Amino acid sequence: MIELPRTQAIERIILVNLKEGVSEEQFNMTALHGREMLGAIPGVEVLSLGIALNIDASHKYYVRLRFENREALEVYNTHPNHAAYGLQEWLPIIADEILNDYSIAY
Repeated sequence: MIELPRTQAIERIILVNLKEGVSEEQFNMTALHGREMLGAIPGVEVLSLGIALNIDASHKYYVRLRFENREALEVYNTHPNHAAYGLQEWLPIIADEILNDYSIAY
């Protein structure tokens, strides 16, 4: 594994599908609250949400979080806002997700 500088920005990309019966309105409210709670965590620079243009895409939603650096990602992963939001609001509505963290090269 290549060791990257700890000062480089990190992006977390999450592809998700909702559980059966979760409405678009419910998801939008959950996402907006997440933007508020997660965006308040130090080192979170960007939090965005996208919807697949292709109706046959494997995952309908895309979430992107950008962190100032690796330390900010570590703070985020252990922050009470992240834990509370994930367990109480996010996981109950998500059927499946693919999550990867990336060091931004340029």
